[in-house]
Amino acid sequence: MRTYALPIDEPRLEAAPRAVALGLFDGVHLGHRRVLSATVGHKGLRACALTFGDKAAALKPDAAALCSEAQTAHLFEVLGLDEWLQMDFDAVRELSPEDFVDKVLVARLSATLVCCGEDFRFGKDGRGDTALLRSLCDRAGIALSVSAPLCDGTEPISSRRIRRLIETGEVREATRLLGHPFAVDTPVMHGQALGRTLDFPTVNQPLPARFVKPRFGVYTSTVVIDGTTYYGITNIGVRPTVGADAPLCETWVEGYDGDLYDRALSVVLTGFLREERRFPSVDALKEQLLADREEARRRRDNGRRAVLFDFDDTLQNRPAAFHRYAVYFLSTYAPHLTGEAFDDALRVIKALNNSGYVDYIRFFTEMPKAVGVTAPPPAEVLFKEYQRIFPTYVQLFDGARDTLEALRAKGYLLGIVTNGPLVQQHRKLDVSGLRPLLDTVAVSTEEAVAKPDTELFLRAAARLGLAPSQCVFVGDHPQNDIDGALTAGMQAIFLHTRLPSCDHPAIPSLSTVSEILTLL
Repeated sequence: MRTYALPIDEPRLEAAPRAVALGLFDGVHLGHRRVLSATVGHKGLRACALTFGDKAAALKPDAAALCSEAQTAHLFEVLGLDEWLQMDFDAVRELSPEDFVDKVLVARLSATLVCCGEDFRFGKDGRGDTALLRSLCDRAGIALSVSAPLCDGTEPISSRRIRRLIETGEVREATRLLGHPFAVDTPVMHGQALGRTLDFPTVNQPLPARFVKPRFGVYTSTVVIDGTTYYGITNIGVRPTVGADAPLCETWVEGYDGDLYDRALSVVLTGFLREERRFPSVDALKEQLLADREEARRRRDNGRRAVLFDFDDTLQNRPAAFHRYAVYFLSTYAPHLTGEAFDDALRVIKALNNSGYVDYIRFFTEMPKAVGVTAPPPAEVLFKEYQRIFPTYVQLFDGARDTLEALRAKGYLLGIVTNGPLVQQHRKLDVSGLRPLLDTVAVSTEEAVAKPDTELFLRAAARLGLAPSQCVFVGDHPQNDIDGALTAGMQAIFLHTRLPSCDHPAIPSLSTVSEILTLL
């Protein structure tokens, strides 16, 4: 993804038709994802987010950021955006709504599709609403997509709602509504080294000035250091017993001993343990830290709490979805094929795809030639398009969503652990509508580790604040899913949607995802 700072008076940005999402996107939460995702997957259009910086956010009565700029850039990339366009708010705040459309969307961005939420306002003093935007876009020949608020129950998912959750310490629910971990990712700074004298060496990170302030207190947490997942205990606050100049994120990392100074560590808060408070002595503080450590460990040894799933061939009928993509591909790139020749080409594409277990660059190099596409785009271009288009054909198995909803009603936390291309796997979850039900998502290409490596399973469990033994994993692949989950210390359930059997006779083997409810 490319990022541009855009003064308004410079020449037109590189000429290309664009689908442009408008908004602050100050947390890239589930509601924001709905708007941003609407720009992705349109053939021939660059998917872009247009934001206006801290000055625009400061106009809101509650302006604290929910994620850092680095996190925002990563999330935009995960969503499949091609560009993040950052426009100087001072350069546009005096523009009339008409001038904003004409001078920014048309003259600067070559927008052919604009996406926003129902509450989007624009133009001087916020005079423009979505009704006016539609009228101006119609006049300019721009399509407009207005997304309704995404609701969880009867309440819309909003930045304000998520801030309140974080400010009251409800970080697990905040994470679910964000759709990504709530984390502090500032560089590690030098501290007083008091933790070492207490046998609790810690890493200290400042909380940025505009960052949302979590409830002061002690949290369970997790952090990945050099590819390995660790559990932690984090204090957010001003350390009243020993003092701090400003609010800090101070984390003891269990089992790690090393120098992390100046590294940008991403500490994920997973649960609230207790309020921050002043202790009468350093010895009393140490005694409480020992109690905090034992309580964190107790919570990781407290029964079955979560059900994690593979996605393709477990929750999604991947062959049915891929059939629809293959029809799209042939209709787009081999329109001369009809009848029996078309059907033969479909069979060739499916065989070469090998149920998704392929090197995709090689697949998109060989497959077009095999079905008679003349002068196809480069394999890299086709693969990028595939990651954005294929998820639009997502097709859940009957009962998949109902099963997840029933498990959540029973009190289970839910998650996805999947191998596959980064953008493709994330878009599937967004398009399928399952993401609001999920408490954690681990995609191999985002984590740089793939199933059956136990590290990917451990990482998913740790971000729930759980041990692997507290998780059940449901999957269809005997090695990637079942062997991996068992080796990681999880319980396992095999779904024979693709393969007839599993090598572990003691593992429950089910035909449909809804049968899980009879076991849990």
